[in-house]
Amino acid sequence: MISMGCIKNLLAVITVTLVSSVSFAQVTSGRIVFERKTNLQKKFAGDERMKRFINKDTKSKVEKFELIFNDTMSAFIPIVSDEEEGGGWMSRYLTSQNHVYLDLSANEKLTILDFGGEDTYIKDAIEKKEWKVTESKRNIGGYDCRKAIWYMNDSTRIYAWFSVDIVPSIGPEGFGGLPGAILGLATEDGGVIYFAKEITLDKPDPTKLVREIGKNDVYTKAELRENLEKNMSQWVKPKDLDAMFSWL
Repeated sequence: MISMGCIKNLLAVITVTLVSSVSFAQVTSGRIVFERKTNLQKKFAGDERMKRFINKDTKSKVEKFELIFNDTMSAFIPIVSDEEEGGGWMSRYLTSQNHVYLDLSANEKLTILDFGGEDTYIKDAIEKKEWKVTESKRNIGGYDCRKAIWYMNDSTRIYAWFSVDIVPSIGPEGFGGLPGAILGLATEDGGVIYFAKEITLDKPDPTKLVREIGKNDVYTKAELRENLEKNMSQWVKPKDLDAMFSWL
C-alpha cells in the first residue's frame, strides 16, 4: 500500500513537471547565437576565378550571428570579429553577412545586403516555403527539435531542425514557416550549416528589432535581380545570382 506521504511527493513532482513544461513551451522572446560553417570548396566548386583564394587553410569559414526576437518580430545580425573587420573586401565576398528583419504580424521581411561595400535594401512579403516535417529528432542547445526538409529546387534540399518550445516561426537568414524556431539549418551537401550555440530568454531591446530605411532605395527581390542582370551582367554571372538569391 502506498503511503499518503509518497502520494503527496508524487503529486508534487507531477505538478512541478507540468508547470515547467508549460513555461518551457511558451518561450516567445530571447536571443539565439548561431555558428555558421561554410565549406568554401563546395560553395565555389568549379569556379576557376576563386581557386587561387581557396586552399587547405582557407577551405572553410566559421562565423557567428545573433537572432533576437519577441513574439512578433526578429532580427538576424552578424557578429563581426576583429579578424573579419580587418579581412578586407575579399573576406566579405566569400560569404554573405546579411541582416534580416522579420515582422510576423505584418508579414514583412527586410533584408540588408552588403553588396559591393554598400547596403542594399530588399523588402518583400515573407516567402512561404513548403516544408516536409519528418519523424527525425535531435536535441540542440537543450531543446528537442524535429527535422523538416525544403526542396529549394530539383537538385537542392535544405534541412531544418525546429523546436516547438520556442514559439515564433523564425530562424537564421529569415528562414521560418515551421511551428517553432529553427535552431539548425543545413544544405544537403553540408556546404552551409547553422547551429544554435547559445540560447537565452532575456527580452530584447525593441530598438534592435527594427532597421530604419531612411532615404535609401528599396527593392523587391525580383526588382533587384532584374537591376543586377541589366547593369552588372559583365561582372556578375547568372549562377552567382542564383546562389545569392536562393537564400533571400
